[in-house]
Amino acid sequence: MEDKERQRYILFKIISEGKIEDKQLIRAIWKNLFQLYGDFGTSQTGLWVIEYENNHGIIRTNVQALQMVRTALAVIRKIEDKNCLFVVIGVSGTIKALKKKHLSKLNSGA
Repeated sequence: MEDKERQRYILFKIISEGKIEDKQLIRAIWKNLFQLYGDFGTSQTGLWVIEYENNHGIIRTNVQALQMVRTALAVIRKIEDKNCLFVVIGVSGTIKALKKKHLSKLNSGA
């Protein structure tokens, strides 16, 4: 029997000069992943944007690619001519635990 691939969920916020649309966000993340890791490396991430609203959201990736995705987020400095900075609030193995542990930090502006 094949083992299920372990997932990690990343809660993040974007500090930017304006609102970043979800399509702009997705395009920027994929572009940076391709630039850093190429087609093969990017295909191994299992990246999926689960939620995104008001410049914060949740991204899913597999556990092996967690550092790759965090690196790709860290080097994004501009999305559609808007200066921005990604801040990873927390990482967890389930969405429920992620929200329970870290959503209060996001709401308090940490």
